[in-house]
Amino acid sequence: MMRRVVDLVGVLIVAGIAGGYYAHTRVDDDETLRLESTRSALEKIKGEVVIRSQSGQADVNPRGWSATVVPAWFGGELPKNTLLSEDRPWLEIAPVEHASWEHPKPVYDASGHDASFWYNPALGIVRARVPMMPTDKKTIDAYNRINSTSIVSLSPSAGIEVLAMPTANSTD
Repeated sequence: MMRRVVDLVGVLIVAGIAGGYYAHTRVDDDETLRLESTRSALEKIKGEVVIRSQSGQADVNPRGWSATVVPAWFGGELPKNTLLSEDRPWLEIAPVEHASWEHPKPVYDASGHDASFWYNPALGIVRARVPMMPTDKKTIDAYNRINSTSIVSLSPSAGIEVLAMPTANSTD
């Protein structure tokens, strides 16, 4: 009898470990899928901005970029940021005083109501916001992965630091 109890406990422990590993893998797979889906949605918005700006199908600003992003461009199916809830503005347009900004501030959803996407018409830049992750590093990694950027800090008061890319002349 005691032997069967020990065997049963052993089987339950192994099953628990296997189940935990499976659940962890599924969570990672789901997060990866949502990151890639959001990246794809961002690329779709960027593509429309470029096409509409260059083809004369949008009102462009003096720098040649569309002054806005028009939801009708997407035929009724807006690209979705699957990392954030849908009960928020779809896209935020940067005001003129932020014309030099390459990133929204903050890059993550701070209020639970920040727009899913951000567009700076002065530079023709579109970005996707991310949720605040368990660590700043995970938040930065997610933002950089989706937006093909290299920010290294989330500090809104200090501005967003961008990782300097080594040049051909660097001695590092």
